[in-house]
Amino acid sequence: MEWNFKNVKEQPFEIGGILHPDKNYGEYYRMDASKKEIYSDPNRALGHHTSGGTVRFVTDADSICIKNTLREAVVGMNHFTHRGVWGLDVLVGSGKDRKYCGKLMQTFADSTEANENVVDLPAGENEVLIFMPLYAGIKDIEIGLPEGASLKAPAPRSFGPIAFYGSSITQGGCASRAGCAFHNIVCRHFDADCINLGFSGSAFGEQSIAEYMATREIALFVMDYVFNSRSLEELQETHYPFYKTFRDAHPGVPVLMCTHPYCWPTADIDIKRIETVKATYDRAIAEGDKDVYFLDGREYFPAEMSDLCFVDYLHPNDLGMYFMAKKMIEKIEGIINK
Repeated sequence: MEWNFKNVKEQPFEIGGILHPDKNYGEYYRMDASKKEIYSDPNRALGHHTSGGTVRFVTDADSICIKNTLREAVVGMNHFTHRGVWGLDVLVGSGKDRKYCGKLMQTFADSTEANENVVDLPAGENEVLIFMPLYAGIKDIEIGLPEGASLKAPAPRSFGPIAFYGSSITQGGCASRAGCAFHNIVCRHFDADCINLGFSGSAFGEQSIAEYMATREIALFVMDYVFNSRSLEELQETHYPFYKTFRDAHPGVPVLMCTHPYCWPTADIDIKRIETVKATYDRAIAEGDKDVYFLDGREYFPAEMSDLCFVDYLHPNDLGMYFMAKKMIEKIEGIINK
C-alpha cells in the first residue's frame, strides 16, 4: 500500500506528556532541553527517554503505518522485555474507553534505522493514542495514512496532566509494554496526560527536577521517590524540600506521597524510609496543607502470593503494575471526589 506520511510534530496531531519538540529546542525530551547542564548526569541522559509521552489523533483509516526512528540504539536489559524497553503501544477509543490495538508478535526496531509497522484499526472513525517508549529516546515519528483517509485533532482530555516523580519503577520498569506501566494505566483511567519524571536509579530528590516541575501545568502530583536515595540521611534531607518547592509553585494542587512497593515484610531501613515520607506528609498537614495525601507501598499488593507481582524482588511485572495502578486510582478517585 502507498502511505501518505505525516510527521506527528505537525497539526492536527497532539503530543502529550512531554513538551512539544517545537517548544523544546526540537527534541523529544522530558525536561527543559535548554538547561541540560543543570541536571545530574544520569537525569540528563535519561531525560531523552520518552516515558509518559503520547501522540493522539483521529482518523477513519482502516490501517496506519507508524514509522519511528530511535535517537540511539538501545542495549538489552536482562530483566525487562524489549517491547517494554523501546516499543510503542497503540490504543483506539476516546476518553476512558480505550482498547489496545496491535498485531501478534509486533516489534519496533532497537536500532537507529527508521522502522515501519502497520497497525489495523476498527472500521469507522477512531481516536488513536500511541504511547512512546519507556526506556528509549525518539528522534522522529511519522504516521502513514492511506490515500483519502481523514485526519483530525483529538478531543480535549477529561482531566489535567498528572505528574509522577520517582525511580526506575516510575519510569516504567519492568512493564512488558508501555501501556502496562502503572503511570500510563493511571492516566488512561483518568484520560489525562502523563508528565513522567521517573529516572532509573537516579531519583535523588534533586531541586533541579522540582524546579522544572514548577514550570509545568499540573493537576495532580504523585511524589513517588524513596528507594534511590543513597542513604537514609539523603532522603531525610531532600524529601520535604522537594515537596515544598513543588507546593510553593503549585498551591492547591493535590500531592500524593507514596512509598516504595514491597514484596513482603520489610527491613529496618525500609521502615525508616516509610517513616521519612510519612514525616513529610505529617509536617505538611501540620503546616495547614489540605491537599496532601499519603499512600503506603505495603498496601499495593494482595498478601497472597505477592511475589507474583515482581520480576526480581524489586521491579513490578505487569501484574504488579496493575495492582499499583489499581490502588493509586482508588486513592486519586477519593482525592478528586472529596
